[in-house]
Amino acid sequence: MLRLQSLSALLAGAAFFLSLNAASPGRAHAQSDTPAAPQLIPRSAEERAQRYLDTHRILLSVRVFDASGNPSSDLSETDFTVLDNHKPRNLVRFQSIRGASAIAPVRLVFVLDAVNNTSRQLRDFEKQIEKFLLQQKDQLANPTSIGVFSGATIDVEEPTLERNTLLDGLRSLASHLHSTGCLEDEQGETPPPAWLAGSGNLHGLAPGALNCMNQRFMTSVSALYTLASHQAHVAGPLLVLWIGPGWPILTNREFRSDTPDLKQNFFEQLVGVSTALREAQITLDAVASPNIAPDPASPDSRNDAFYAGISDEKSARAGNLGLHALAHQTGGRILRSTHDFDAQIRSCIADAASYYLLAFDAPPAAQYGEYHALEVKIDRPGWTVRTNTLYYAEQ
Repeated sequence: MLRLQSLSALLAGAAFFLSLNAASPGRAHAQSDTPAAPQLIPRSAEERAQRYLDTHRILLSVRVFDASGNPSSDLSETDFTVLDNHKPRNLVRFQSIRGASAIAPVRLVFVLDAVNNTSRQLRDFEKQIEKFLLQQKDQLANPTSIGVFSGATIDVEEPTLERNTLLDGLRSLASHLHSTGCLEDEQGETPPPAWLAGSGNLHGLAPGALNCMNQRFMTSVSALYTLASHQAHVAGPLLVLWIGPGWPILTNREFRSDTPDLKQNFFEQLVGVSTALREAQITLDAVASPNIAPDPASPDSRNDAFYAGISDEKSARAGNLGLHALAHQTGGRILRSTHDFDAQIRSCIADAASYYLLAFDAPPAAQYGEYHALEVKIDRPGWTVRTNTLYYAEQ
C-alpha cells in the first residue's frame, strides 16, 4: 500500500495538481509516479526484532491536571489506565518527567505563519512574542526556537535557553517578516477574514480565490509533515505553538464534491501526518486562532464530531487535516481568542513544566492505516488528561 506518497512527492515539488475550472472548482488532489519495485534489505534477526518494536511501540507524552487545573507530576504507574480501542494495554514504559531537570526537556517552537496570516497580523504576533520574552528571566525554562513558515517548509532556528539570544533572532526576523504566497496582492490588499480561513460561508468566489485556498492547504499540511519528520530523530517531546488561524479546510460550496480517489488521498495524508506527529512526540497548540463560523452544511470545527478520528477513507475530507483537528489529535490546545495573547502563551508553556512518558506495544494491524482510538484514564475524580487521542497502526 502506498504510504503518504502524495506529501512526499509534494516536497519534491510536483505531486499535487488542482482540479479547477471556471464553473466548478475542485479541491487539492494528488498524483504520484509508479512506485519502484520493492527491494529486500538483508537484516539480522535482532535487527528485524528491533524494527518491529520501533514501528509497533506507541509512545505517549501525557499531561495530567488536578481538579484546580494545576499540573501533576507525582502519580505512579498504577494510577494510569491506557485504553486502546476501549481495551486496556499493559505499559512497557512509565516515567514522570519534570521540567528542566529532565534528560530531554520539552522543546518549544513559536511558528510565525506567513502563508496564512497577513503582514499586519505577523507584525502584531512578532511584537506580542517579544513582549512576552521581555517578561521572562534571562535563562528560559525550556529550549526555545522561532520558526517561520513562508513557503514549502518551516524554517526553525536552533533552540536556545538564552532569552536575549532568542530576542535577537526574533528582531532580526522582524525586519523582513511579511505575508507570502497568495494572500496579499502587490499592493498589500487582503481578502475578507472568512476568505482567509476558508470557512465556507462565502459564495461566488472566483477560481483564483479557491486556487489560493488550495495552495495554502497543500503547502501548510506538507510543511507540518516535514517538520514532524525531521523532529522524529530528536530526543524528547516538542511543543509547537502555531500562531494564527491556520490553513483553509476547504468547505466552500464552490468546490466539487470529493471523489472516492480524493477521499482515499486525504485519508493517506491523514495517516501519514498523524503518525509523523506522534512519532516526533509533537504536541500542536493553536494559539490566537479564532474560529470563524463555518458553513452549517460542512463539518463544524466547534462541534465534537469534527474532532472524532477518521477510521477509513469514506469519511475523510480536507477538514480532517486542518490545524484544529490535528492539534486535538496530539493532545494540544485550541485557543481561539486573539485577545490576551500573553496569557495564552503562558498557559501553553505551563504544559511543558512536567509530563509523563507512557509506552505500550500495539498489535500488528490487519490493514494499512488501521484506526485505533486512544484514551488515558487516571483514578482521580475531577482530574483531566491530555495526550494523543488516536493512532494508526502498522501492519
